[in-house]
Amino acid sequence: MEFLVRMGLLYDFYANLLTKKQQKVFALYYLQNFSLAEIAEEEGTTRQAVHDLLQRTEKLLERWEDKLRLLEQYLQNKKMMQEMCCALKKLSGLLCKDDEVQDAFANVQRIFEQLASILEIEIAE
Repeated sequence: MEFLVRMGLLYDFYANLLTKKQQKVFALYYLQNFSLAEIAEEEGTTRQAVHDLLQRTEKLLERWEDKLRLLEQYLQNKKMMQEMCCALKKLSGLLCKDDEVQDAFANVQRIFEQLASILEIEIAE
């Protein structure tokens, strides 16, 4: 997974565990694409101090992920939901036109979509 995407996802899961300053600097750099110099100017500090804070924050996010595995579980759930979606599509192609079977399939598909919504996972169409 690309480093920037990973950092963004880790931030989504663990941002509330960061200090307000860590949250602000991390968001400016990774989410709003500010340069180190721009952040340093806004924070009234040096580029080096911003760089050091970002490095410490990245390591902190990775340590939390090593312990809690929230991102890993999310990615596993997402993969499983995508596999289930593909299986449902294949199954729908195999089903006969029997109304009772079609109704049962529609109910399974509805439940699947609700589960994906609850887990906040986008499924491939």
